[in-house]
Amino acid sequence: MAELNVGAERVMAAEPKKQKKEQMAEEACLCLVTEKECLVIKLSNIKKQEDDDSKDWNCLPSLDLDYVLPLPEPELCPFEFDSKIYMGLSGQILTCPGVKSRCMKDLRPFPIYEFKFEEQEQVIVPAESLDPVPLPFHSSFIANTPGSGDVFFHIYQRPRVRDSPLFYVLSSGDRVWKPLIPPSDFINLHMPLSMFVLHNNLFVSSFHGDPYLARFDTIEQSWTVEPAASNNLSNFIHDWFIDNDDDDHCRVIYFPLISVTIPGMGSSNYTVCLMHEELEVPPKNPVVNVFAILVNHHNGRAALYQRLCKCFEGIQPAMYDGHRFNLVDLGNGKMCATLCGRQLGSTSLTLCISVFTLSVIKDFAALHLDSGDPPVERDFLQAEVHTKGVYNIKDCVRHAFVWPPTKGGRFQHITI
Repeated sequence: MAELNVGAERVMAAEPKKQKKEQMAEEACLCLVTEKECLVIKLSNIKKQEDDDSKDWNCLPSLDLDYVLPLPEPELCPFEFDSKIYMGLSGQILTCPGVKSRCMKDLRPFPIYEFKFEEQEQVIVPAESLDPVPLPFHSSFIANTPGSGDVFFHIYQRPRVRDSPLFYVLSSGDRVWKPLIPPSDFINLHMPLSMFVLHNNLFVSSFHGDPYLARFDTIEQSWTVEPAASNNLSNFIHDWFIDNDDDDHCRVIYFPLISVTIPGMGSSNYTVCLMHEELEVPPKNPVVNVFAILVNHHNGRAALYQRLCKCFEGIQPAMYDGHRFNLVDLGNGKMCATLCGRQLGSTSLTLCISVFTLSVIKDFAALHLDSGDPPVERDFLQAEVHTKGVYNIKDCVRHAFVWPPTKGGRFQHITI
């Protein structure tokens, strides 16, 4: 009789867990990837915190997580393919003993893992339907193209693996990793490049040295090198500093993270490209803003740019440089931004989360976007912040994504 009672108690204890898993499978969840774990929380459980300039940043709440999944290997980076989430290794590859260059013959296969978050299981397991990746995603840029379903990879190797391509495409048609032939003048470039998608065009841009912008038409399968004009999108990336002698500020614009089509833009040729800006306030206190650029996705020319300061306003403590920033497309103009870093003068790691919806201003249709003038700073978007909060966290959040994946949403990651 006692054994029957014990069995009944186990069933009763398991029932709430089963119900919780079923509920989570139906709701949109924010997934935060650290070096060793994937932290899962329902978007509806991210509560709004009141703005408070006198907040005690050393006594922050922890995230009320719904689920924690251990990673089968450290330093995995997620990417979306075929409406599923896969993960690949993003750590350094080993050098051959006594040899300065890396040896292809000594490289082990780099497995791909699948993120399964279904009614009865939440696990990360070896992917059965994808071959191992040719190289780990170290110092890589990863971007999907919703129109074609392909995923593109740019792996910047240090030092270079001899005879190894730097561009790959994971084809949705045959699910095979294929080298992507680079632009014709790529071999002569001696500069690091970033990669991102605008609409369904793949762009490769310099983030050091002279401006360089190449566009890959994913339909025609051809490259075009855009002229390095003064309003080239490359001018906004990473090396763009604005010094102001009046208040001693220094601004840095970082890599494009995601491109989104905002409701109300109509049939224009423009896409909103989102990245982030770091404003250094004395004494060395970086403040981070979401940064938006209105870009013609056919040629990569920027027309307008805008700082969306209210997204993290009131919830960002003073942090050291070296923070991690992520943007997640939730669909229909709704975004989630995360900022993770170590507080100044403290060993504490802090995670800031902001959920907001972007829409165009009322007179957007009246803007003269194709005038050929250099881009100007003006408001072309309005942001409605739904939820924002700041939390204490054990490990740094390296990547973020939403489950289930947003249909047609952009999915881009940087592993640098």
